[in-house]
Amino acid sequence: MFRVAKATFVRNTLVMLRAYPWSFVIGHILSGVYTVLFAYFAYHYVFAGQLDSRFQHLAGTADYLSYAILGGAFYAFAVSTLMNVSRSLITELREGTLEAVLLTPSLRRGYFLGNVAQQVMRTVFEFSIIVLIGALFGLNLVHTHLWSAIAVWILSTGAFFCQALVLGSLMLRFRDTYITQNTLFVIMAFVSGVTFPTPYLPEWLQPLGAIMPLSPALDAFRQCVIQGKPLVAVAPQLLHMAVLSLVYLVIGMWGMRRMEKRVVESIFA
Repeated sequence: MFRVAKATFVRNTLVMLRAYPWSFVIGHILSGVYTVLFAYFAYHYVFAGQLDSRFQHLAGTADYLSYAILGGAFYAFAVSTLMNVSRSLITELREGTLEAVLLTPSLRRGYFLGNVAQQVMRTVFEFSIIVLIGALFGLNLVHTHLWSAIAVWILSTGAFFCQALVLGSLMLRFRDTYITQNTLFVIMAFVSGVTFPTPYLPEWLQPLGAIMPLSPALDAFRQCVIQGKPLVAVAPQLLHMAVLSLVYLVIGMWGMRRMEKRVVESIFA
């Protein structure tokens, strides 16, 4: 399994260095930077530096810039992970190599592990640049509980991977990436508390945010970074994220097997 993971990691890294995925890296960084700039200008020129007491109560902080900048950076991290892991098999389909991947006796777990490992390397780079730029516009990292934040970030990677399996099976089903993934990303940005607390949403829309792993992951990460809370203090958010991960993993593995079977049957039809 680890040999397959290593080979997949090396191949994807070479593709990233030599071909089109650099445009994805730059695009994700720019998306995060736009969120940083939007938060900065909205806070200073629209809100005039004023926030109501309800925001402080719901967000747990009066530091809107740190709240929104971390939201933008973490959203970019989630989108990058979801996009590139879920697109792996449909990219193989478009390049004409999916049949070889499906018919090989190597474990599929190794293939996905290699994709995740390579994606982690990319997201660390993207996330770091967005955070550095955010620090220039008001991001406060003084109270950060570093090891708890890192642990939440790692656990979130696993949660987004499980969600990516479901997204990937839908992509194979509809033979589409653009509409499928961007519909999900727009919904995530709106209902997951990226730039404002989810209780501001209408009550009928809030459950949609609760089924997105980004919501508990982002809440836990903000508490560790902005409020300096230890990992045990965000246990409810981590439990929420673990339950969602398990559900997405079961659905995603079932969906992937179903789609792979359909693709193999079409090969020999």
